Amino acid sequence: MKGILNWPLIIAAFLVVVRVVLERAGAPETVNNIFSVVVFYVLIAPLYFAFRIAGSGIAAPYKNLLKTTALFTALARSMVIPTYWLAYLYQWPQYRFTVAGGGNVGPGVSPFMGYVGIPLAAAAVWILISLIVGGGLGSILIAVKRKSARKASDTVTAQ
Repeated sequence: MKGILNWPLIIAAFLVVVRVVLERAGAPETVNNIFSVVVFYVLIAPLYFAFRIAGSGIAAPYKNLLKTTALFTALARSMVIPTYWLAYLYQWPQYRFTVAGGGNVGPGVSPFMGYVGIPLAAAAVWILISLIVGGGLGSILIAVKRKSARKASDTVTAQ
């Protein structure tokens, strides 16, 4: 499964940059949300990994899916963390950066919490969510693909 992370990581980096540029340019929140890297690493990427893993025939596909999903989400979140540092430094007003929105901008946020605590806690939470949601949906996809491949194999063998 060499190279399975390459394109998803490039796309994640693109999404992070485009979203920050749009937010700073004052684009409406609905437009900004289209470029959400969260949707990408919670749903889209794990399903892509599952599709690739299910078609590869590798041993322990479910374990491989969970490892790939966790690694990808950690790497994608490591691209998002610097945006939270900038948001804290410049006190960006976007809701996702505010304390009320789960971010690190607001009264009473210490530098440690603004630069380390909140970004790392958010990363841990999103990795777990990706494993539960994306890993769960991906596992279902692998099971379905393996079952249909087994049926096709049994049909060919019976003939």
